[in-house]
Amino acid sequence: MSDPADHGDLRSPEPWVSGRVIVNASTYNERDNIGELVDRVLAARDDLHMLVVDDNSPDDTGRMVLDRAAAEPRLHVLVRRGRRGLGSAILEGLRVARAHGFEIAVYMDADMSHDPDDIPRLLAAMDPPGGKPADLAIGSRRIPGGRTIGWPLSRHIASHLVCWFTRWVLWVPVHDASGGFRAIRLSLLDRIDPPQSKGYAFQEDLLWRLHRAGARIVEVPITFTDRAAGSSKADFAETRRSIGDLLRLARRTWLGW
Repeated sequence: MSDPADHGDLRSPEPWVSGRVIVNASTYNERDNIGELVDRVLAARDDLHMLVVDDNSPDDTGRMVLDRAAAEPRLHVLVRRGRRGLGSAILEGLRVARAHGFEIAVYMDADMSHDPDDIPRLLAAMDPPGGKPADLAIGSRRIPGGRTIGWPLSRHIASHLVCWFTRWVLWVPVHDASGGFRAIRLSLLDRIDPPQSKGYAFQEDLLWRLHRAGARIVEVPITFTDRAAGSSKADFAETRRSIGDLLRLARRTWLGW
């Protein structure tokens, strides 16, 4: 991973207090949500750390969290300059967490659509008492007990199609392939090539690579609630790029190139 300083990035103070589990949130113009998210993540378990990866938000989300991190040793911040994209931000955050010695990262949306109170349930699924450890735990809207609140019909249809495509065309045996609330064992990053999708298809791209590397994947039911503040960053151009990324994965799945 390149040194963030090479890009003129801003970072919270080093060295980090050591820990095992870190929660990553990628942000762009999430000033209205980030304060509550930080409060609730750090309250979910006393041993949790949090990393906010901000793409130099014009609304100063990153600087706001930097100010708070100066007084909170479990809160860490990377404000990226000169690069953008949800997928690349998630991947860079995972690599930063790995470089700082964390074993497991939970990554989630920053718009409060994922409930921080579900974090302990994802972590419990990673290491169930008397059970087989998992490599990836997905917060799933599409298994019994999971649901989505506040979406229009168009988003339900689009999500259903993407999940169907991932399961039956990419041959990844999960029900919720597009959800962005996941716990991952960071050592897995050493077993896969980096996902090529930089935007919203990153979720399916990462799953596809982990499944092909033999990762054990489990799903945990969650309730996803559509954002109440701020606005979605998805647009037509991003949707078109994501479709292209998924088709390229399908070609590799079936043709090997």
